[in-house]
Amino acid sequence: MDKNLKVLGGFLAAAIGDAMGAATETRNQEQIREYFEGRVTDLLDIPDDVPSRGWEKGSVTDGFSLAYCTALTLIERNGEVDEEAAEDVIMMWSDSRYYSLADDDMAVAIERLKGNPLIFHDDFLSHDSTRGTNASAIRIAPVGLASGGDVRKAIINAIMMALPLQQNSTSLAASCAVAGAVSEALNEEATVASVIEAGLLGAQAGDAYGISIDCQLSNPSVYRRIEMAVDIAKKHEDDPETGMKELAEVVGCGISAAESVPTAFGLFAMLGGKVMDTITAAVNIGGCTPAIATIAGALAGTLSGSDEKLTEYLSVIDEVNGFDIRSVSEKLSELGQNNKIKEL
Repeated sequence: MDKNLKVLGGFLAAAIGDAMGAATETRNQEQIREYFEGRVTDLLDIPDDVPSRGWEKGSVTDGFSLAYCTALTLIERNGEVDEEAAEDVIMMWSDSRYYSLADDDMAVAIERLKGNPLIFHDDFLSHDSTRGTNASAIRIAPVGLASGGDVRKAIINAIMMALPLQQNSTSLAASCAVAGAVSEALNEEATVASVIEAGLLGAQAGDAYGISIDCQLSNPSVYRRIEMAVDIAKKHEDDPETGMKELAEVVGCGISAAESVPTAFGLFAMLGGKVMDTITAAVNIGGCTPAIATIAGALAGTLSGSDEKLTEYLSVIDEVNGFDIRSVSEKLSELGQNNKIKEL
């Protein structure tokens, strides 16, 4: 399959997952079914009791909006990734309406860059496990999409892109897992298994780098949690509903990168990389659904590539959010021909 279609598939599927998940965020599986009178399988009006309340149907959240800013920055800088590029991403995002969804990690990093350091009651903590959120992992897919299928390049660039925002082993492991997996999914011979293996390689590398800079947190291992999620997925390939319940109860669907990122990998594995099935499962699993669906969509969409079902959503997501997903995807694909990477 042409890599242009794979890049478009991954980028668009991430956007679709985020926009669908905006409506279900914070509820658990049972509450989603009760409120929406069944499973959510399409873009819906956003309820008044979720973070993106009041926004138009088809709006993305912080997940894909951050990924979109990452893509624009990569394109503007011809694929070069360094600390300045990483800071450009979050500063660009801070000027958008999506900044209202920033968690504490994002707000602290952005205000620090603006010269307005925020002070929290727990700032004295040297190793704050609550800082290991998915804030970097949700925006990192474009790094993989711009890698041309070079997994090592994607992992190194993911570390460079994540550091200004989250200097901790948990977030770095999750970011590298997503970037490495998306990069592998670009390759013609990629399979669900090889994508997961690349994700595990990334998780290992990100965690090791976090430890090397003395930023290890006391969170569960992202690597081991991905393994756990995939094991659960394999048990329930013929019964995804039961698999979703077990993933939510055992691995978790919260904002922690050690929960939502492994769960996204588990859904991707359980649904065999089928794009809309994977997205729908992520949207209905509960908790941090936009983040899980953004990541799971990126994995499945890149592996399978764009198709008519995905492109049905393109115009509405572009219009509502002011995006040009197809054009940006094409430029990300072009960046894949540039194999320059910085050595850590």
